[in-house]
Amino acid sequence: SNDILKIRARERIYENIEYNRLNNRVTYRDLHHQTTKKKKIWPVRKVIAEFQDELFNLMPCWMASPEAVSAIFPMTQLFDLVIFDEASQCFAERGIPAMYRGRQVVIAGDDKQLKPFELYQVRWMEEETETPDLEVTSLLELTGRYLPTVHLQGHYRSQSLPLIEFSNKFFYEGRLKLLPDRDIISRQETPITFHKIEGEWSNNTNLIEAIAVVDFALYMLRTFPEKEIGIITFNAPQQIMIMDLIEEKASRDGMLIPESMFVKNIENVQGDEKDIIIFSIGYAPDANGKLSMQFGSLNVAGGENRLNVAVTRAREKIIVFSSILPEDLKLQGIKNEGPKLLKKYLEYARAVSDDSFEGYEQKLYQYASGWYLNRHVVGSGALKYPQLSFSLNEMPFTDITVREGKTYYAAVLTDDQVYQSALTVKEPHAYTPALLGQKNWQYLRVFSRNWWNNRERVEDELTKFVYQTTEN
Repeated sequence: SNDILKIRARERIYENIEYNRLNNRVTYRDLHHQTTKKKKIWPVRKVIAEFQDELFNLMPCWMASPEAVSAIFPMTQLFDLVIFDEASQCFAERGIPAMYRGRQVVIAGDDKQLKPFELYQVRWMEEETETPDLEVTSLLELTGRYLPTVHLQGHYRSQSLPLIEFSNKFFYEGRLKLLPDRDIISRQETPITFHKIEGEWSNNTNLIEAIAVVDFALYMLRTFPEKEIGIITFNAPQQIMIMDLIEEKASRDGMLIPESMFVKNIENVQGDEKDIIIFSIGYAPDANGKLSMQFGSLNVAGGENRLNVAVTRAREKIIVFSSILPEDLKLQGIKNEGPKLLKKYLEYARAVSDDSFEGYEQKLYQYASGWYLNRHVVGSGALKYPQLSFSLNEMPFTDITVREGKTYYAAVLTDDQVYQSALTVKEPHAYTPALLGQKNWQYLRVFSRNWWNNRERVEDELTKFVYQTTEN
């Protein structure tokens, strides 16, 4: 499909080229002149308006901000499709003109992430009205009032479940499904580690914690130079302090900081992702031992979305440095969710780090448990391996997982949960097998009709499959 699309895109460049009676090419001639001349240069908007067809044959896909769209494209339906990404961060009134340029529109965004930043900006000059459309902030909110909404269910950034499970529980109502990489989870490495630091809060910074974070980050850079690392702080002063310390220590040690590394605070980390994320929580008791319950932007309404953005940036591992423990946070009288969820996340990170987290309760069965084929398969005695465990619905996109202790070997797919949750026919027959292969899972598919028609044959296939996968 990719090759066909590329060929088709090239063909449209020359298939309708016009020539004059002297066999000189006319198409693109004036456009080339306007883009190469040195005097009387046209504005971009005029070039696009005059040579719309030729430009769009050469470049059918354009990427621009809503402000740039309004500035350079004429107010006509130029595009077959307009796609908005990160629409939760786009003011509604800035996105509407770009929508008008397309015959169809797709609005993509996450209302559990950051909203448009309104500081120092005046949006409305007229008097207050009671119009509901003027009370929403983002383009995502506005279009959600009129257009059908589809929730994406698959999560692909994180490579192990604990990296997304907290957000899935407290922000996404358990809708996200992540199949972890089999090789990674079988290593039995803890994806989140929690380090308690005896830091002190002074002038909105925590120097002791910052030093610990920088020392650890430089150690990781030396030990795992192939990994991309990001540091996230919970306020700007702590971010600046860590950046200064990194530059100072790296210069002193003769280290070169890779361009892929970033130091950001939770206000501007949306859209980023790294293999390893290091958190500097920063907040700590002051010199008098008093811990203030002020947590910057987390305290404001919607501050919990900033936390959600921050804790979902890691592909492989999260390291939390904190000078406070969850029980240190006394949140009586705090009405907004940000500080409350920070406390829950610290509890969660510590539990995962200590290997004491047992997972959040999930609703696995829509019908009586005896209705499901995976129960019959496991209870039939076909899988006669006392050293192995056969877990039901332990991993997303699977119905039975085969493991020994915490070492995972394979998956068995039935027409139970995988089929029930599928939105299209392609999902269980094409997308799920492709995902299993990508995540290094061997699998066997068992259908109910085969189980009832020839159970002995299916049991033999299961036995052979488990033997081969565990022995290999």
